[in-house]
Amino acid sequence: MASSTNSPAEKRTIILKIGATVALVSVAAVFAYRAIPEQDDAGPAQRQYRAKVEHVRSGHKVRLDSGEDLVYAGIRAPFKGEPGYEEAKQRNAQLVEDRRVRLRFEEDERNRDGDLVAYVFAEGVFVNALLVEEGLAYVRLTPDTQRFAEELLTAQSKARRKRTRLWKTALKTATQRLVADPKYGNFHRSDCEEAQKIKKERIVQFQTKYEAFSKGFAPCTKCRP
Repeated sequence: MASSTNSPAEKRTIILKIGATVALVSVAAVFAYRAIPEQDDAGPAQRQYRAKVEHVRSGHKVRLDSGEDLVYAGIRAPFKGEPGYEEAKQRNAQLVEDRRVRLRFEEDERNRDGDLVAYVFAEGVFVNALLVEEGLAYVRLTPDTQRFAEELLTAQSKARRKRTRLWKTALKTATQRLVADPKYGNFHRSDCEEAQKIKKERIVQFQTKYEAFSKGFAPCTKCRP
């Protein structure tokens, strides 16, 4: 019966082989981690996922193949009944419908209605910003949607200067003082019913719509300032 005891030379060979294997596994793990494009060093608050868009519901809202609705973070396109609604919806469909997209979340992944809220990237295009730059959506910033504030406001400035789509009429002079609520990212006429609901400590006042837009507030859908 052969002895199971290895010679010193054989033991050294085995140890070297084990060490090399561990090193290779470690290197492979590092490269596997770096190869995941959805991950970065921003921490768990900025998680990214991929999903498929089943269909578009508006210029800033889609239904995912998971059955959940997703609202675009940091912007709002016209709602049904507002000028530009159909055009924004159609453009959004061209960009994302029936496609796989990359979603980037902030700390709060859902809004008060339970919808997912994220920044959307399709084939390398930052969809939220493109819709704004094309004059099909307003920037609508809140304390929870600040990550791409600079990019979105820059896109809006471009559209505003060109008077593109929404901006053909959006800057018409308001007839009275405007008030805004940073918590929800909207501005209103002072006599708007929604303006009356803003807590005094949160109220921000503007003399012109230009000021409100420049700070990332979107117009109220009820009073349409």
